[in-house]
Amino acid sequence: MQPQAHDAGIAWNPSFRRHVPWIAFLNIIGFTVCCIALGVILWQSDGKDIETWPSASRTVSVSVLLSLGVSIANLCLVVALANGYEIAWWLEALKGAEFRKLQFDLDVQQSVANIFSPNVAFDKFAIAALVSLAVSVIDGPLIQKASTVTTRTHQPTDVDMSINVSNASFPANFSAYGVGPDLLTPLFGKVSRAYSNREDIALPIDGCNTNTTCTFTLPAPGFDVSCTENPVSYNFSELAAGTRENNITTFKVNIDFGASETFDSFSTINTTALYKPDAACSGHMMQRKCMLRLATVRYPVIVSNGTATLKDLQLDRNDTIEITSFPATYANRGYDTLFTGSYAAGGFMSMLGGIPYVMKDLYASDVLLVLATTTLMPYVLTATGQGASNYLTSDISTYGNCTMTWEDPTADMVNTARELMFRSAIAYSDYNSSAVVPQRLTVQQTKVAGAYQSHYEYLGITIACMMVQVLIILFLLYGWQHLGRDVSLSAFEIARVLGAPMLQGGSSNSNIDEALSPLRRTRLRYGEILPEEAIFLASGNEGQRQVRRSQDENSDELVQFIEPKAGNEPNVEVKRRPRLGLDREQLVGNIRPGILYY
Repeated sequence: MQPQAHDAGIAWNPSFRRHVPWIAFLNIIGFTVCCIALGVILWQSDGKDIETWPSASRTVSVSVLLSLGVSIANLCLVVALANGYEIAWWLEALKGAEFRKLQFDLDVQQSVANIFSPNVAFDKFAIAALVSLAVSVIDGPLIQKASTVTTRTHQPTDVDMSINVSNASFPANFSAYGVGPDLLTPLFGKVSRAYSNREDIALPIDGCNTNTTCTFTLPAPGFDVSCTENPVSYNFSELAAGTRENNITTFKVNIDFGASETFDSFSTINTTALYKPDAACSGHMMQRKCMLRLATVRYPVIVSNGTATLKDLQLDRNDTIEITSFPATYANRGYDTLFTGSYAAGGFMSMLGGIPYVMKDLYASDVLLVLATTTLMPYVLTATGQGASNYLTSDISTYGNCTMTWEDPTADMVNTARELMFRSAIAYSDYNSSAVVPQRLTVQQTKVAGAYQSHYEYLGITIACMMVQVLIILFLLYGWQHLGRDVSLSAFEIARVLGAPMLQGGSSNSNIDEALSPLRRTRLRYGEILPEEAIFLASGNEGQRQVRRSQDENSDELVQFIEPKAGNEPNVEVKRRPRLGLDREQLVGNIRPGILYY
């Protein structure tokens, strides 16, 4: 095989402009563009809704864009660092360095783990590798903290919405069965249980879903409330003097409904609350009477995330739209409008009877202080109903004494009746949805949405960390003008400068692409390097065997043994030490297991 012909030589030509590391500088510019893009993303997204940024039709998470920007910036730095490694290594080789240092500087750029190898030579290459690793690890989490999601409340807007709740009255048999009444109807029983368990009120309204609050006034069946208040005098000293009965009622709640089969008795709930607000043993108790008349009222409602909240009624506020009136034929009895059946015939059912039934369980109570006949306690206390305990305002030391005090339960009673009616309106509209005429209302809609909040300090820290790597890259690039050709750290270029025979064609100062151009289609193989084939120059009895030397003429791997054979005829034998290598395919044989390779 003929050796490659050497091409014309190429001069070593150092130049500041000729060998500018454009790859490194272009990637540093790309890194700068990425940093600007990160700042623009944070600036544009700051305070914007996550559901509408960058546009309502197509949203992209800011965290995704920030991660993408940092990843591209890191990629630019990695490419620029590789270019810096190339220039710095060749400059190091030009100055002269130990073999172990040149090897370490090549190894550490491939894997920072090589910094722990026995061949360590801690220098600028190792520092660059460590900084590059640290930056790639910390800049991702840092940039993620540059944008967080916070809650933002938008200004309320008026929106027309449809609400599937009727404002018509309930049927005559809606809530209770029996004269007492004795039982609640199944539908109102669910309403009572939901109220007792304080279950959320699910109001059927479109447009008030997640992260949205709607405020509006809903017309629906309820009660017109009118109350009066009167003082009731008391004096416990009169009990001891015997000038009156031996007991005083200090707390009492009555709830009256349906005393007679008349329109008024079945369209009205009457409450009376007597309570002693002061600890004095003589003075005035307060008695508040309220009449709750069936009416269409305004319910101030707030719906947040699909759950309705009913604002409490203040007793001095009138939310009545219209007191319910009935046809004249039912003006005196209300038959088939407010109740069905009769006391005498049985099967009696009523529209409103379930509401006072629930209210009595919660509030009906009585507290009586009776003059004691012994000196252990001044008075004997007799109490019924849980309201007597729920509204007691004095401590246990006052029990059985004239200093016991209570607060007024009237507001709670009214709001209980009111919420039961509100829940009933929703439940009945859902139960009898085919007969419900949806109400079209103007709703004040307030949107509570997640919004991006930018933290520029984390952007600054992230860019500062990456700038440390940029400065190291510039330090590695410094001195490129001393190089006389374009260089690389290609494995083949390193092999060429170390004297690999196959790569010695062309000028030793050509770049590696030019040097490898004639060999690009040459097939290489790794295996056992074969000896040169013997060439027989002579024929017949006069021929002799000659052995060609290997391409490496300086090797001492070939030893010739000349022994006489059949008289004076010379014999040439070649004994070699087998070795492995990468060479042209035709010069490489199979690797033989068990053979000692040198």
